Amino acid sequence: MLQLLLLVFGLNFRAMTGLPQSMVASSPSPLKQDFASDLYDVARGTEEPPRLPKPEIYSLRVESQIKSRYARTVVNSRLANPANKSQEVFFSVVLPETAFISGFLIEVDGKVYEAYVREKEAAKREYEQAVASGHTAAHVALSARESNRFTVSVNVEPQKKATFNLTYEELLTRRLGQYTHVINLHPGQEVRDLQVHVSISERRNMTTLRVPELRSGNEIDPDQDNKVNSLAKIERPSSTEAQVWFSPSVEQQRELAKKFGDKKEGAGLSGQFVVQYDVERDPQAGEVLVNDGYFVHFFAPTDLKPLHKRVVFVLDVSGSMDGRKIEQLKEAMTAILDDLNDGDYFNIVEFSYSVTVWNLDSTSQSAVFSPYNAYGDSSSPQLGHTPAFPATEEYKRKAKDIIKKMRAGGGTNIHDTLKTAIRVAHEGLQNITTEDKPEPIVVFLTDGEPTVGEVRPNRIQAAVRELNSEPEASIFSLALGDDADFGFLKKLSLRNSGFARKIYEASDTALQLRDFYRQVASPLLANVTFSYQPQHVEERSMTRHIFPTLFSGAELVVAGKLKEYVLPDSLLGHVSGSSLDGSSQFSSSGLVEVSSLERSWAYLTIQQLLEDPEVEGEDDINPTDSKDSKKKALELALKYSFVTPVTSLVVVKPNDTHAIGSEVNQPTVNAGGGPHYALPLAGAPPISTQGPSAGVYEAFPAAELDILEHSEPPLYLTTWLDTRTMEVTTKTAEDPGEILDSLSDLEWLSEVRNGTDRVLLPLGENGTATIFTLGLNKTAVGEVACTTSAYAGDGVCVPLPQCVLRVFRYDFDIYLKQYFCTSDSVAGVCCPEHLYSQKTATTEISYSTTAVVD
Repeated sequence: MLQLLLLVFGLNFRAMTGLPQSMVASSPSPLKQDFASDLYDVARGTEEPPRLPKPEIYSLRVESQIKSRYARTVVNSRLANPANKSQEVFFSVVLPETAFISGFLIEVDGKVYEAYVREKEAAKREYEQAVASGHTAAHVALSARESNRFTVSVNVEPQKKATFNLTYEELLTRRLGQYTHVINLHPGQEVRDLQVHVSISERRNMTTLRVPELRSGNEIDPDQDNKVNSLAKIERPSSTEAQVWFSPSVEQQRELAKKFGDKKEGAGLSGQFVVQYDVERDPQAGEVLVNDGYFVHFFAPTDLKPLHKRVVFVLDVSGSMDGRKIEQLKEAMTAILDDLNDGDYFNIVEFSYSVTVWNLDSTSQSAVFSPYNAYGDSSSPQLGHTPAFPATEEYKRKAKDIIKKMRAGGGTNIHDTLKTAIRVAHEGLQNITTEDKPEPIVVFLTDGEPTVGEVRPNRIQAAVRELNSEPEASIFSLALGDDADFGFLKKLSLRNSGFARKIYEASDTALQLRDFYRQVASPLLANVTFSYQPQHVEERSMTRHIFPTLFSGAELVVAGKLKEYVLPDSLLGHVSGSSLDGSSQFSSSGLVEVSSLERSWAYLTIQQLLEDPEVEGEDDINPTDSKDSKKKALELALKYSFVTPVTSLVVVKPNDTHAIGSEVNQPTVNAGGGPHYALPLAGAPPISTQGPSAGVYEAFPAAELDILEHSEPPLYLTTWLDTRTMEVTTKTAEDPGEILDSLSDLEWLSEVRNGTDRVLLPLGENGTATIFTLGLNKTAVGEVACTTSAYAGDGVCVPLPQCVLRVFRYDFDIYLKQYFCTSDSVAGVCCPEHLYSQKTATTEISYSTTAVVD
């Protein structure tokens, strides 16, 4: 009997410490950085030890084909259930942040079940019809535009095998002078046949090709000096092609696991396999590829001098920045200031409750703005007296001194801060007398949500947009940590010619900040426009062809369709923009025919159509235009079978069990950490993470889903679950035995543990999992009575660490069905009062709990 649970998770994340019991715990827990969310299956425990042998992943193969920067990746996993009982296993892939799923199938017992793509509402109706007909059904709906995890739960019969095949596609992005293709490998066990194959085919010579050492996934991009992967085999059939193989033996996997992954015996390797490369550049208008009526234009000139820039650094020093965050900010800013070039100008703005625009010539004359005119500060800063300061060694030193003395405290006044920053960017240009005015850039860093003054994101965005006119300043936002409202920051930046990145709280936060700055440190062209003869190109087929800025190390890409009668070699492309030497014009020097470009065009078109409503903003977009963009995106997504925010992946399989559908929304957390429900929003923005934007593969038995150090859990989740309601049986009461020493005595805990202080338990709707904390640091404030059928007498509901009973040491079911209680998302135990009173404890824990599963 095949039972499916399909999830696709959004990519915009927030921190939370636990989920309420009503939440489906197949939703991942947002805590750490990476592109893997913390999805855990629950251990189902056996009636009596010994436990069943785990399902074995005997083959894991990942095949990536990259043609003209367009990557198509197929993940194939084969596993077997060696036990004499059915077991549930997971197949899970964390996708690149911009990838679209384009195919999925499962083979079980000689039968193949293939998924198909439908419009989201139609998929929902088909799912409900399948449920009504008594079929097992699964439906994957993306409720955020950039998703990063695909998970399937399958019940494998005794002595049977299952095969999974997932395909996803993406257009690689050039950053800091190279394309990076990343495949995360995290099978959770040693695999006899593990193989990764990456095939690259470009039309121009590859100038660089590197396969760095396997990395943990916690770092920013490896430096050029990093060691190479000694286990990777590289073949170069020609100067434009490459074949990369990675096939570690079981022993080599074991060694890699010790070095990069889980130290636990048999856990298997856990890391990122990385391939980096770049190609030769055309000194003129770039490379134009054509095929079968489609063209793609790549533009990344290398011989342009960087434009001068005028940077306003806007730094959050609110109370939440206290501690390591502000120290890492200081470290990063010291390095960033050193990277400013001659001819650049800059300002330092710090904010919390108030906003301070630092005057580097006389700090006592710095403009300070407070929203309620508190402490005698001005209600509007006198910005005319604060010029833009040249990036000389003297002014850099003064800025470093100011940053060194920054202290964290107060609220988060984002509204007034952004308005002030725009005024600084504009008015600071008045003292710059050079003929070529530098490009105005705002680098905005915050770790929280607005809490002072105007706090409504749409009002803040509208105010900034109104102020940010000629000359428009590009706003680049950095969301530090899980509490920052990344969705708001991403919209803010998109609507102001910039982009946003997520910065993770880790030991390398300062490096992440500096790495981000490197991406925008060297603008080469401003107001870049691509143009083609209107008689050659279908007018409405072109992707975005006007860009505010081209930065060094990046690449601009335009795609479109040729008119039917146009010969490929007749297409000419022109690129214009403002360079350091003035207005610059570039013309394409030729066209190259390649293999199919149609899917590249479709991918880029869909991605940009779905961004349109986000760029314009909900408060000022023409509703008709928004609807048209989504309609066009839907038509293309259905035609090319892409799973997107407007389409869903559906699997329906005949089955003799009934199905129950459940749609669940991921909660968000406010500054105080309490859980709140968030409804999915159309086009909700991602993390965009930027944590590593890489694919992660995981295929594992239910009991072997380990953590990735930096997870990127989604803000929104839409889940269509299969079939079963959780069967709960009541066992005859038995002696609970004594209280054991610690959590480590629980044989099943590692299988449901999610990080240090969290577990996932199958107590959500339809028996799905929910995230609870363990209450390791819970402060004792009292005791609350509870009752259970497991034993006669009164009980006290306490956190699990306070009452580890011998009776459920080996049996997860006994704990879950007879002793579990909870409040405030803490996994507790209805501990026999006579035992708990004997236990010496340094803290007492208070719960207002009632939930006992019986």
